[in-house]
Amino acid sequence: MPTARRTSFASSETTAPDRTGNVATLTGPLAAITCLAPLPQTTLDGITQTCRHMSYAPGDVVGGPGAGEASMAFVRSGAVRISMPPDRHGDVAFQDVGAGGVFGHLEALAGETPHLSAVSLSESKVSFLSADEFCVLVTANPAIALQLLRAQALDAMNATPRAPHQADGNSHKLYAELLRMAETDPDNQGVLMVSRLPRHRELADWTGLSEADVAAGLASLVKSGCAERRYPGLSILDADKLRQMATA
Repeated sequence: MPTARRTSFASSETTAPDRTGNVATLTGPLAAITCLAPLPQTTLDGITQTCRHMSYAPGDVVGGPGAGEASMAFVRSGAVRISMPPDRHGDVAFQDVGAGGVFGHLEALAGETPHLSAVSLSESKVSFLSADEFCVLVTANPAIALQLLRAQALDAMNATPRAPHQADGNSHKLYAELLRMAETDPDNQGVLMVSRLPRHRELADWTGLSEADVAAGLASLVKSGCAERRYPGLSILDADKLRQMATA
């Protein structure tokens, strides 16, 4: 776990009921984040000031832990699809995180570099907190850890990440389409090259996928090292792995 201690977040034990005996309703950009519900307003305000706040359109690649940054993310509105690099079978596991959810928190707590990809599924607002700051926050407010553990337990029971082609039966078409367009790269032996990668909308139309699924699939290929973006094209560095994914 990261050890930096740059910010002091008040303990949630300072939460006090209002005059009616009920805990006051939280307000502000992070008020809807489920794991932050036990915090007092003053602590939430401090986190809000520390976070970096971003907005994304559908199909946009979401930064922060989705770009290998040592941070975690609060999804304030909309939805974000999280993709992990392909496993040894070529499957890309994914999970959709909706408003009120978080991602990148496990890597932050473990002190590991994130290897996930993130793509916005809709108009989304996401706030990023550094891994160090998040660890400080959880240490000062253990109730957050309990909220995260409950959410993780529910995910394990009811929302086990799946491979996209297992979900809709068509995601392999993206990989097959990339192979169909690819040519041998004359400058790199054993490497295939798509000289001009079509837009996400065009790939979606050709493969029957959504633009968000296309964006997530491409981001996962790059993140795993299977492919590399060389604008305006795409280099396929591991053609054998891509063929496995295309026929899975």
